[in-house]
Amino acid sequence: MWETLILPWQACLDLVWESYCDDCYPIGAIITGPEGEILSRGRNHVYPQKLWTGPMPGVDLAHAEMEALNRLDYVGIDPHACTLYTSLEPCLMCMSAFYMSGLRTLYYAARDSYAGSVEILGKTWYLGRKQIQVHGPSLELETIVLGVVLEQEFRKYDGGHPYPGFFERYRQEVPQGVEFGRKLYELNLLEQLRRSGASAEEVFERLSELVPSETSRVNKI
Repeated sequence: MWETLILPWQACLDLVWESYCDDCYPIGAIITGPEGEILSRGRNHVYPQKLWTGPMPGVDLAHAEMEALNRLDYVGIDPHACTLYTSLEPCLMCMSAFYMSGLRTLYYAARDSYAGSVEILGKTWYLGRKQIQVHGPSLELETIVLGVVLEQEFRKYDGGHPYPGFFERYRQEVPQGVEFGRKLYELNLLEQLRRSGASAEEVFERLSELVPSETSRVNKI
């Protein structure tokens, strides 16, 4: 599975696993240039485990896409020719920052039924004037990526969630992602892989063996 992924998706999943191991929301983002070369990386730094008892000022802004966009060296490049890859559909803040950045192409692997905001495009005159191309979700990667995100939510709150209807929102749109997340939580597989020091490649190869066969093929976008 891993070897069939293009480099940006491999890099995104590396950052997803790095974030997960730091007890942050498991989301990774990559910016590539016109030849597909990686120009910038970002991973989520929101609320590592040591902060779960109470947030710190500014931590809410440390999203993967924001980090990738802020770390991009805009000097000497044409942002219109750059592409943002992100493992999860951008939230309102990240989608707005992407729109303002000058980048024109976005790929996301999994829908975010709770905070995803690609639908803001075209809602106002300004948000409809730029020629933005959005590709996603990846039917082949979505279940795996969302499963990791939701497994952490199940684990963090002992199988429940403090926000009423949180899992139900995802279940209405991506039921297979919710079921996969619960399966991973019940198996305690990700925690075992983390403790063993498994690499992102090893983790996602293992996860690809567990998803239903109709969603296990890798999207080569």
